[in-house]
Amino acid sequence: MFRKPENGMVCLACCKTHVKTGFQIILLTGLLSFLGCKEKTESSIASTTLELDDSTKEKLRNELKRDSNRPFDSEWIRTTNLERTIVDKYGFEGIKLVFEYRNSKNYYDKGSFPSDCPWYSLNSLSIKESIEKNFEPIRAKLPLLINSLKDRCEFIYAEKKNQDWHLHYFLRMKLYNGGNYYRIYTGGPPKNNIKPNSNLQSFQWEIPNDLKEFYSIHDGFGEIYDANFILSSKNIEVMGERMNPIVKKLGVTPEDYSFNDLLEFFPDGIGNTQCFIRSKKDNIKTVDWDHEVWKISNVIGFYDFINERMSEIDEE
Repeated sequence: MFRKPENGMVCLACCKTHVKTGFQIILLTGLLSFLGCKEKTESSIASTTLELDDSTKEKLRNELKRDSNRPFDSEWIRTTNLERTIVDKYGFEGIKLVFEYRNSKNYYDKGSFPSDCPWYSLNSLSIKESIEKNFEPIRAKLPLLINSLKDRCEFIYAEKKNQDWHLHYFLRMKLYNGGNYYRIYTGGPPKNNIKPNSNLQSFQWEIPNDLKEFYSIHDGFGEIYDANFILSSKNIEVMGERMNPIVKKLGVTPEDYSFNDLLEFFPDGIGNTQCFIRSKKDNIKTVDWDHEVWKISNVIGFYDFINERMSEIDEE
């Protein structure tokens, strides 16, 4: 009850106190409701995942095969829709079925990472928390990418292959035609105090500091099956290795750079590539190298390039 003073005026102090208290109650009620909804949503996702028995697996394996006697476009649409449906219905077990040809028998869902896995400490964290923790040292340098990962990631799972560990981020995406699909970013194991490979050593190159810092999170990262990724430390290469013999044979020399000063780290799969360009300055930059005209352009910092290029999840 508001207390009415003798002069008939409402006490503003009492009014403010009651309003403040009421507002706090509303906030608390809303917060509890939100937390309850969140918990319900997360549990409902888990509860809607169906069991995948052997007979269903065999049936789906046959359905996933593309019929070469049918038009490619229609078969591609049919199978990609089926892949997305399998993951939606069966969750992580569906992912393992879709990617049986990619060593999925050695996949471990987050929460079940073995103790020798580099990301064992993520087991108890949510997906968003896992992304934040894993990228914490460089999170401020890749805000768009980190936000995209947190917004789109549906599963995180580890893979052990030939004694090496990789971490997969299963991302929700839209195809160019508006259909639902997925994109998978894969990161290699974290490596610190990494040394230049033999190619870099032969051209007197050190691993650029930004790239070395990124390797402390993931030694290689991106769509490793679709030519949209940062090369691992053993695969980065000074372009002089393969281009100098061509230059010598053709008798043509680039005007404004030397291939010995270009370090490839992000190929696009069709011949072009993003490279670090060596200069006398400490703040080494990256450039886009065009394989058709042998021109370099678009000078940009490493983190700016990655933040811009890899944060775009949907297909254009």
